[in-house]
Amino acid sequence: MISIEDYTSHTLVIKKSEFVCHLIPCSQIEQANDMITKYSDPQATHNCVAYIIGPHERAYDDGEPSGTAGMPMLNVLKMQGLTNMIAIVTRYFGGIKLGAGGLTRAYSQSVAEALKVAHIVEKELVDLYNITVDYTYTRKLEHLLKVHHIKCIDIQYQEQVSYQCYLRNLDFLDMIQDFTNNQFQAEKIGSDYIPKDV
Repeated sequence: MISIEDYTSHTLVIKKSEFVCHLIPCSQIEQANDMITKYSDPQATHNCVAYIIGPHERAYDDGEPSGTAGMPMLNVLKMQGLTNMIAIVTRYFGGIKLGAGGLTRAYSQSVAEALKVAHIVEKELVDLYNITVDYTYTRKLEHLLKVHHIKCIDIQYQEQVSYQCYLRNLDFLDMIQDFTNNQFQAEKIGSDYIPKDV
């Protein structure tokens, strides 16, 4: 699965109109509307949207002539084989009309140029676990996380210490079981697409 690693933006100016492309990684369709709201500017002339998230696709012209914005943007994502991402192009009208052909070129070019500066990576679906250990085991666990290149996205220090980590191989839990004498908890709390080299 090919997608972008991080949020990326790029600005293009065509005949005094400013086109700001926002590329947002997103693997949960339930999050799409929140992301679109977050990165759209209500003060702009248009916020046109294209996304591919799993089997879901959307192209939205936001008031531009039908078929001149969302579909050209979506086609750029498809041609590059990308998925699990949202493209929003925010347009600030500069006073010069571009015509249907000019709009189609502007919106597709805006996405294409943003993709040139984005970091495109291959991602895979990996399970996310919450691993909880006593404070006495944290140094050993953190050493193992580092040695095995395991990505942690959160650590909570309470009565015990909880690590939210992506685990490709559940043998890692056997290692924790060994050095803690089974004094730990591990719970699968979800899964997400993360870059293969992370």
